[in-house]
Amino acid sequence: MPLLSLALFLFHESGLDSPFIVPVAGCLMILGIVIAGVWSSNRANEMRSRERLECIARGVTPPPTAEELAIMHGKPTADRVRRRANIRLSGIVVLSAGVGLVAFFIALSAILQQREVLSGAAVGLVPLAIGLGFLIDTRLQSKEMSESNSSSSSSDVA
Repeated sequence: MPLLSLALFLFHESGLDSPFIVPVAGCLMILGIVIAGVWSSNRANEMRSRERLECIARGVTPPPTAEELAIMHGKPTADRVRRRANIRLSGIVVLSAGVGLVAFFIALSAILQQREVLSGAAVGLVPLAIGLGFLIDTRLQSKEMSESNSSSSSSDVA
């Protein structure tokens, strides 16, 4: 029993009963996940480079990386194409979320018959603008990729 009261005393006095413990723990958890992801990616890069160095040490030609293959063939890397597709998908999702928020607040204003609720529709303009920016970026990347492909094919002809 005295051990339990001592533990309760330490818990109470240490500040762990603060209402901010949950948000702080959540932020620390997110920080831990980010650090683990960075460490994992660095570890994977280190293992790939070690494998390539071992191939070179044995006198075996290491296989080309995806970037080297793309450079040899004059095509955009799969990473650039995948990145463009991911940006387009993100743009569509965020744009749809913005439209959904605006529609929600307009419908809520109509249901409640209160005009002040329409100010919440302005919240939807932020993701709407971000989504449009993503889609514009995708369009610009597509143009750049087509221009680089056409310039590389015209240099092949000459």
